[in-house]
Amino acid sequence: MPVPDDNTKAREKLLTCGSALFIGAHPDDIEFRAGALVCLMRQHGTRVTFAIATRGGRGWPEPIGRPLERIRERQQYTAAGILGGAEVVFFDYPDGSLQAHVEPLAGGLARLIADLRPDVVLSWDPEFIDTTHPDHQAAADATLTAAAGLDVCWYGSTRPNVRIGFDEETLQMKLRAIKAHKTETPWFHFDLRLKKRMIARMRQEGSEIGCDYAEAFRLTLP
Repeated sequence: MPVPDDNTKAREKLLTCGSALFIGAHPDDIEFRAGALVCLMRQHGTRVTFAIATRGGRGWPEPIGRPLERIRERQQYTAAGILGGAEVVFFDYPDGSLQAHVEPLAGGLARLIADLRPDVVLSWDPEFIDTTHPDHQAAADATLTAAAGLDVCWYGSTRPNVRIGFDEETLQMKLRAIKAHKTETPWFHFDLRLKKRMIARMRQEGSEIGCDYAEAFRLTLP
């Protein structure tokens, strides 16, 4: 029998865990960066919870921001359902200013972790993040503090060490979940600009491990 390589061991560790907490700065962060992993975890029976730091109301000017938050909340619940029924917990920090609230967010996440006792926590990579959005970095920094001593899997990383492969069916589930965020993915923005690049990236990641597609993460263990 062949000895499993490190990527296979990491994949098995993630897909056989009993519970996972995904942390995002905004509705849609998790679907874009880890939607396939969420789908696979739910298929394996993992309890998945999304913790979303903001309600994403900054995209439109006041006084439209508050109605937009309610719209984006509903979109998040829909997307989580498409991926297999993840639970959703919203915090209420201001979209676009999360970097000013890292400490209280970390405290709230620590309390949520103590309540849920997840086997693994997943969030933006605090050290090697591939985005310049300050809210993403703030969510990463808060997670780093809140999840100290736990197994953490970082998405949006420029230095991944594990790739989770998946097939066309799972890809389509991920795309459906992303498009559930209709305010963020109008056809002229997503279908014409982002979708092709995103799929090409996942194909490239998949080619590294002999799969159709893959999402890449940096897994760190205490």
